[in-house]
Amino acid sequence: MKSLEVALWTCGSAMLVFYAGAQGWSEWERQAAVESFAEARQLVDSPRPAGLQRARGDERPDIVPAAPALAPLPGHGVVIGVLRIPAIGLEVPVSYGTGPLALGRGAGVVEGTALPGEAGNVALAAHRDSHFRGLARLSPGDLIEVDSSEGTMAYRVTALSVVEPTDVHVLADTGEPVLTLVTCYPFHFLGNAPQRFIVRAVPDLPSA
Repeated sequence: MKSLEVALWTCGSAMLVFYAGAQGWSEWERQAAVESFAEARQLVDSPRPAGLQRARGDERPDIVPAAPALAPLPGHGVVIGVLRIPAIGLEVPVSYGTGPLALGRGAGVVEGTALPGEAGNVALAAHRDSHFRGLARLSPGDLIEVDSSEGTMAYRVTALSVVEPTDVHVLADTGEPVLTLVTCYPFHFLGNAPQRFIVRAVPDLPSA
């Protein structure tokens, strides 16, 4: 009996150590991704050298640049932004796609919706039992910021709702810039949660 107790205690301790290690690794990945994106933004935002401008013919008014081609979609799991929600102390990287890599360290862009910095419905998903657990504490009017290569976009929460998984209309293009946060619901449900919690936010435009 004593040996069984020792074995159970050892197994339990090992599971706790593994869980703590996994949580620590996930937190390290989250912080590293946020910092890496910030460093990349600084490089992109730095002014171009004058010599580079001349080499590209920027000072030649007779040269008409070709229309830019559509940019290819980023690879799955590639960090393309940072999501911040001050009201709940959230700061996580935003990756493309909703695979294990993206959702393990932060939020992911739902495929088929707009990318951060683009016009349209930017839909971001994350796990209810980790990064998006705090969404339950949001209220209309709370600020949300999304960094991207295009700059920082500020939004204000306008609506909170609970929908069925089949109600994919929340991901549809609205014809205007909006931000949609998606996670499973209820937040403390054991197993696969049956519904979805939706946060809708619109651009925080300065008052006239």
